[in-house]
Amino acid sequence: MIDKIAILGDFNPAYPTQHALNDSTRHVQKHLNKEIQFDWIATDIFNPQIVFEKENYKGLWVAPGSPYRNMKNVINAIKYSRINNIPTFGNCGGFQHMVIEFAKNVCGIENADHEEINPDGPDLLIKKLACSLKGEQENLKIIHKTSCLYKVLSQEELLGKYSCRYGLNEKYIPLLEEKGMTFTSISEDGNYRSFEVNLHPFFVGTLFQPALTSVEEQPNPIIIEFIKKSVGVC
Repeated sequence: MIDKIAILGDFNPAYPTQHALNDSTRHVQKHLNKEIQFDWIATDIFNPQIVFEKENYKGLWVAPGSPYRNMKNVINAIKYSRINNIPTFGNCGGFQHMVIEFAKNVCGIENADHEEINPDGPDLLIKKLACSLKGEQENLKIIHKTSCLYKVLSQEELLGKYSCRYGLNEKYIPLLEEKGMTFTSISEDGNYRSFEVNLHPFFVGTLFQPALTSVEEQPNPIIIEFIKKSVGVC
């Protein structure tokens, strides 16, 4: 039986970043010499009970490309994967919604929201960046040597490439950290760009998109680790 990983997102052939994600899945399969089935499942039809219990998907990749058609389904899927210890990886919009889910269901911020979707929301965990990162790149420093990010990369710095205009609202960072979210990388101007939840097999979010730095000859190591954790490859 072929192992399967669900890609939660609304695929749009006009988005180069989503094509890059697809390319990265081929890079990793070749690298691991293992066939893995990656399926895009649209946010307006995603049902975690069906996906993980009946169809036996092994991991959840929350794709870039927000605003999603159904934000509620995205939050519910992330909650399910977090509670049930399913390896979960989110980039750009995926990062943003993983933060919102954690804020809602772990930190108790019931009205946690996204400025792009609800600009008048009382608790905007995700806000518009002062400077857009669409098409930009940054040199990032890994700030926790015990983090999965550091263990995978074995270095203190990495290049992050982006296609986004929204990021983390810094005022909520103390509460998120208090409840178990660890922020693992920081930009030169002092903004957090990735997180993980330590008491989980793999619950990692990056505002940058690792697929944009993945090539066939050298697949992105973070993507490799997510897939290894999902399908049980050592």
